[in-house]
This record gives sequence, structure tokens and C-alpha cells, in this order.
Amino acid sequence: MKVLVSVRDAHEAALVARAGVDFIDLKEPSLGALGGLPVETVAALLRQIRRDAPATPVTATIGDWPAEALDEITERVLRVAATGVDQVKVGVERGPAALALLDRLATLKATGTPVVPVLIADDGIDPARLRLAAAGGFAAVMLDTADKRGGSLLDRIPAADLQHFIATVRATGALAGLAGALRLEEIPTLRRLGADFAGFRSAVCEGGRGQQLDGARVESLLSFAWRMSLCEQLRSE
Repeated sequence: MKVLVSVRDAHEAALVARAGVDFIDLKEPSLGALGGLPVETVAALLRQIRRDAPATPVTATIGDWPAEALDEITERVLRVAATGVDQVKVGVERGPAALALLDRLATLKATGTPVVPVLIADDGIDPARLRLAAAGGFAAVMLDTADKRGGSLLDRIPAADLQHFIATVRATGALAGLAGALRLEEIPTLRRLGADFAGFRSAVCEGGRGQQLDGARVESLLSFAWRMSLCEQLRSE
């Protein structure tokens, strides 16, 4: 299982690049679950990361938009993708316009735009959204939560439902990612569920996701994840 950490500025980007995280995600946590940074900031941070950690994949969010705002979402996706990030993350909440948004994202993907749908799962995993997202040809599909005060994703979604999500996404050849106020001590469970990657922000900040990343916490996250991986490899030999 790979580790994704979200950063908001040059200091945080340098910190996680030095630490060696698997994926670096660019977002502004004070603006919501998928709060977007200015496109110019995304471009500047990407240049810095390409210099400091050229092999590390970089994702970026577009902000929290209602699914009905198809044209605005499309414009924002194209602008963020034009910076050269590896994937653009778009939140998809439950609602009547969700399927139309997933159709639009699949069209963008089919025409060469690297986009990843993030299914917002505060109220559970909607089967219709999952089926359409899994069939969209995306490189990855993620689950996340909008309200981080409600506990971690693992507190809110039954393990069987998470396993079904992961199996459905992986059956199409896409990567399955989990995020949503995840805690370090949940890494063993995340690995047992079979997630390809897990996203962290709250767990590596001192005082909540809106505060600055803490270097010691990032190191602890990566060390724990690495130890778990090593233990699994030894057990399989």
C-alpha cells in the first residue's frame, strides 16, 4: 500500500519530498475536503517537487464544487491539468447530478486529461456512482469524506463495503484509494482491506488538518507503513 500526503505550500512540499512519500497531493485544507489551491500555486509547487523528487507522482484537487457545475468543473480540471500534474482529483458527492459529472469526467479522461474521481462517502458508498466510476477508464478511483469531524472513513463505512469498493475498482485495472481523516494506527486495517494507496493529512498535522504538517508525524507514518510492508513480506516467504 502506497502513502499519499496532502500539502498546501512550499515548506510542506519540501518536507514530504525529503521524507519520500509515495504520492504528493496539492490542496488547501482550509477550503474543504478537496479545497483547491490557485492554479499558479499548483504550478509553482509542481516545479519545486519535480526538482526535489522528480520520480514522485503529484496530484492536485480542483476545490469543492457541486456536481451541477459541470462547465466550471471542466474548466478547472483543464486548467489544473495544464500545469502538468500527474492526476487531477475531483470530488463527486451523492446526488442527482453525480452520474452526469462522472460521465463528464470519463469523457475528459478519454480525451487525454488525467482525472481521478473521488467519491464522497459520508453517507455510505452509492452503488450507482461506484459502478459508473469503475467503468470510466480512470487510472484510480478514491473514497473520501467531506466532514472530517465525523471520524475516520473506517469508522463510518463497514469493512465489507470498503472491500467491495476496492474489489470493484481493482477488477477494472484501476487503483483503489482510501482517504478521510485516516489515523496512523489504521494502517494495518487499510492494508488488510487491500487498498492500493491511502491519503493522509489530519494524522500528520499537529492540531488538525488545517495546521502545518509535522515532520516527525510524517516520518512516523512512513516508518509504520514500511514496517508493516516488511512484516507482510517476511510472513509470505
